[in-house]
Amino acid sequence: MRKVFFTAKAQRRREKEIKFLRLCVFAVILFASGCEKEITVELPDSEKKVVVEGVIEQGKHPYVLLTRSSPYFAPIADFTDNLFVTDAIVIVSDGIITDTMQGALNMEVYKPYPAFAYTSDIITGETGRTYYLTVIADGKTLTSSTTIPVPVPLDSLWFKEDLGASDDSLGFIWAHLTDPDTIGNAYRWYSQILGRQSRLLPNDGSVFNDKFINGQSFDFAYDPSTDPLEPEDPNGLPLWYFGVGDTVVVKFCTINYDTYTFLNSLENIRFSNGNPFAAPASVFTNIKGGGLGGWCGYGATYDTIVMKIQ
Repeated sequence: MRKVFFTAKAQRRREKEIKFLRLCVFAVILFASGCEKEITVELPDSEKKVVVEGVIEQGKHPYVLLTRSSPYFAPIADFTDNLFVTDAIVIVSDGIITDTMQGALNMEVYKPYPAFAYTSDIITGETGRTYYLTVIADGKTLTSSTTIPVPVPLDSLWFKEDLGASDDSLGFIWAHLTDPDTIGNAYRWYSQILGRQSRLLPNDGSVFNDKFINGQSFDFAYDPSTDPLEPEDPNGLPLWYFGVGDTVVVKFCTINYDTYTFLNSLENIRFSNGNPFAAPASVFTNIKGGGLGGWCGYGATYDTIVMKIQ
């Protein structure tokens, strides 16, 4: 081992360096305090826009939620008092049948929480078809279209414990998927732990496309979805793990390119979580006419799996 000896000369040099550094710091403080200036930034008023959240899935009736965007610094009361658009005209068509959707308080869309939604009992989603949406609200006419792709089902699902967890009863769901040999397929994953969660929800990073997996067969894993309206598990279990004995419903959706682009941009913004160092980004929308949001078609398959060690 190399030994380092400090001489008196070296010690004096070190003391001079410390004094010099202190003087530099003091000078910086004086300069900074002398240059303080209050800056007032006038932020322009942002235009309120109608935000569309519309979904149509094969075998189910469509629903549309309409809300309004709000300036970042607007009072919370201004946002909540004008959140839902309840006086819009919402029309859905499959190219043959056209229906004006009815708006009412709905307990199913955000089950078990109420939300004002527009629904149609006449139109039912079918795979391979295109659906057209028209929204007349706040003096504007918004339009969009979407398709319901043919579902690509998961080949299999299984539970696998996480070796880094506190015990071997905690882990993730693994799935095997065979992607068709056609470029442009995209997917979205939902899950719900029965008895622990009230509704099916998309997981973090729920959407992905086949840019790097086209035509391949592969395994992938997901942790449980999280519900912002249910911040704690009713049984006190970790929210980031599935547990042995859990019964889980998995909804796996095949989506088109526009739906993927909208949802992927939305997740990217959410993941940045106000990070000032995140790359600037905006949310893609397939709503035309000055609105925001998305009109999404889902080709969905459902599976139920009981968590058990293989």
